[in-house]
Amino acid sequence: MPLEESDNVVGEDYSDARLPGKVWRQRTFTNCVFRDADLTGMTTESVVFDNCDFTGADLGESQHIGSAFRSCNFARTSLWHSTFRNCTLMGSTFDGCRIRPLTLDEVDFSLTSLGGADLRRIDFTSCRFREANLVRTDMRDAILVSADLSGARTGGLKLDGADLRGARVDPGLWTSAVVANAKIELMQAVAYASAHGLVVDL
Repeated sequence: MPLEESDNVVGEDYSDARLPGKVWRQRTFTNCVFRDADLTGMTTESVVFDNCDFTGADLGESQHIGSAFRSCNFARTSLWHSTFRNCTLMGSTFDGCRIRPLTLDEVDFSLTSLGGADLRRIDFTSCRFREANLVRTDMRDAILVSADLSGARTGGLKLDGADLRGARVDPGLWTSAVVANAKIELMQAVAYASAHGLVVDL
């Protein structure tokens, strides 16, 4: 089905659409389906996707600036070599996606489901993961400087070698996640020790 150039699209099915290199600005897509669509090299600026389905879609090498992907479904979606700047992915679900490498700049992952995702070595500086599902997520060697993981579910989260300096985390992360060789600040070290029943005399 050809994609109509309407500013507000609701409930349309664009499965298998071929739209490489498409440029969208200030548009809204609600309850739309992009299953197995070719969206490689796409650029979006201030575009809103509400409750859209990107199962099997190819978003490789795409760029997104100030766009919102709210409560969207990304299953087996290709996102590698894509860029998100000042975007929100709040409430979206990621399952079996090809994500790395990825470029991010102050992206909001609050309430997202990233359980089991491979996010190794990605730079998440100043990104937000409030109340996100990070159970068994692989964030080894990731950069999480000044990131916000408040309320995130972190059982089995792999943070080996990650840079957590300045990150906001709940006390439970220090016992639920694997943090071997992670970089942390003094007060984080105190919190880690306290979570493991140690008393630090500063």
